[in-house]
Amino acid sequence: MDRDHHFYIIAYATFIHGRWTVEGNRVKLIPKNPEHPFELYGRYNPNIREGYRIKFYGFEKNQTFIGKAGSDTMQRVFNLDPNCFDDSYVHQFPGATAFSFADSLRTDEPGQRKTYTFQPRKHNDFIAVYRDPEKSTKEMIFDIGGGTENPFSDGAYVSLEKAEQDEKLKQEVMELRELGRKNRNEENVFFCNPSYRSFDTTAVSFQQNYTFNKAKNAYVSKHNYEKDEEIHPEKKNNAYHSIGILFKYEKIAPAGIVATPFKIQEKSLFTAKCGGEE
Repeated sequence: MDRDHHFYIIAYATFIHGRWTVEGNRVKLIPKNPEHPFELYGRYNPNIREGYRIKFYGFEKNQTFIGKAGSDTMQRVFNLDPNCFDDSYVHQFPGATAFSFADSLRTDEPGQRKTYTFQPRKHNDFIAVYRDPEKSTKEMIFDIGGGTENPFSDGAYVSLEKAEQDEKLKQEVMELRELGRKNRNEENVFFCNPSYRSFDTTAVSFQQNYTFNKAKNAYVSKHNYEKDEEIHPEKKNNAYHSIGILFKYEKIAPAGIVATPFKIQEKSLFTAKCGGEE
C-alpha cells in the first residue's frame, strides 16, 4: 500500500493492483479489473488488400462467439471443451463490416447475452483479447484495528520507508512500484512484431533503435530488420522473438453494447482438440 492510495500485491504468477480506502477500522482494497470482457486493438496493414484479420487471445477460456454486427446468428470462436492449444489463432475475414463478440450466458441473464460491437473504420489488422469476468479479482477488506483512518500514521503498520531494507529489497520495492505505475493506466497501445508477440518499448530502446516507415505503417529497427520480414515472418530465424519491425496497435472502444438473444452456429472458427479426440 502506497500513500497515494494505490496498492500492489505480487505472488507467484500473480500481480494485482488497484486503490485502497479506509472505512472506520477497515481497509478496503479495490482491484482494478478490465472495464469490458472484450478488448480490441487495431492498425492499418498495407499488406492486407481485402477484408481484415484478427488475432484472438484468451477466447478459449470461455464459450465465446463472433458475428456480423446486427446478425441474429453468431459463430463459436472455439469448439466446446477445447484443449491442446497452439499459438496460431489468426483468421482472415472478408469485407469490412462491423463485427460483434459475445460470451456465454450468465445465470442471472436467461436468454440474453451482451454483444460488443466494433467498427473496423480505417483498421484492417486486429488483436482481440477476451478477459473472463468470472476471473475478476474481488474486493478485499481487512481489519486494521485501533480506529485509525490513516494506516501510515504513528502506531499503525510500519511503512516500507521506515522498515529496514537491504539493497536487494530496495531494488525489489522500486521494481514493484514501477510495475504498478505501468499498470495503473489501461493499456491503450500494443507494440507487436509480425508474429503478434508484444514488446515493452522501453526494453528495446525504442526511441534510439527504431524509425517510423510510413509506407509500411511500422517502426523499423536500425539494426535487426530483414527485408520483407513483415510479409514472410516465417522465413526469419526465431521469428516469434524478432524485434526487426514492430507494429503499433491502438485500443478501439466498443461502438455499441446491447443485450440480445441470438442463434449459435456450432461449427467453430477454430478447433482445438488433442490427438485421438472426436
